[in-house]
Amino acid sequence: MARAPRTTHQVAVIGAGIAGLAAATEAAHCGLKTALFDDGRLGGLITNVAAVHGHPGSEGATGADLVNTMLGAALEAGVDYQPGAVTELASMGSHWNLPGNGATALRVILATGAELRTLGVPGEEALTGRGVSQCAFCDGGLYKGKDVAVVGGGDGAFQEALHLAELCANVTMILRGRKPRARPAFVRQTADLSNMHFRWNTDVQEIIGSDGVDAVRLTEQNGDEETLSIAAIFPFIGLAPRTNLAPADAARDDDGGLIVDTGMQTDQAGLYAVGAARTNHGGQVVHAIADAKSAAHAAWRAI
Repeated sequence: MARAPRTTHQVAVIGAGIAGLAAATEAAHCGLKTALFDDGRLGGLITNVAAVHGHPGSEGATGADLVNTMLGAALEAGVDYQPGAVTELASMGSHWNLPGNGATALRVILATGAELRTLGVPGEEALTGRGVSQCAFCDGGLYKGKDVAVVGGGDGAFQEALHLAELCANVTMILRGRKPRARPAFVRQTADLSNMHFRWNTDVQEIIGSDGVDAVRLTEQNGDEETLSIAAIFPFIGLAPRTNLAPADAARDDDGGLIVDTGMQTDQAGLYAVGAARTNHGGQVVHAIADAKSAAHAAWRAI
């Protein structure tokens, strides 16, 4: 049987979160034949966000709404959207092959985002989906009127805590340090809520429960221990870049983010990385879009 011919693109964008959607749209606007592969996760982590902040024109919109708007813009620009995960990426010198997708591209923009880090403590894996969740927007309603905890000190943790505070009796934020990393506006909002409580300089040691979460065992930095009764725990302790598709010898930082130049190109010819897949990503929607535009224009200049 004859092998099906490969589809050749000038640019292939892998990952259809904010950075990927913006990169594909910008590349298409540059006149490049562009394909967008959604990596099996259209929208990525931002679809869990109840209200987007820091993106002019979308302030207060849900993450899912923003994704749908940007997908519509990409399609209107002429992007060839191909739902489905990319499982392999191979450099052929002058171009890149996507063997499982029957496609090749002169330039590839990796916008594969990141995964939420887990606590790695006893009880977490066994109780995931039964009181351990990383999406308050999805699961918060299950714990209406109950006591819950949020772990983390960044924007994501504070946004999730603010959402939970509207539903739950009490929300306890557990932070390893004394100073949160979140934007001051989020910190001020939590400080004004009577049902918001804080455990500073504290680590989670164990999540306790059988059919669901019953409590969490905490240790303060001074050695004091506490068992806090809760119905659910929401860990938001940072992101792990998803860069497994990039060649193993591509330069990465200690967290696994791909190292890029000012045009978002990695040390692999024709391979770019944007958004949370790259090192030193700013973490906000506007940063992802800026990355995307830089990569698209760099690819256009190179082609």
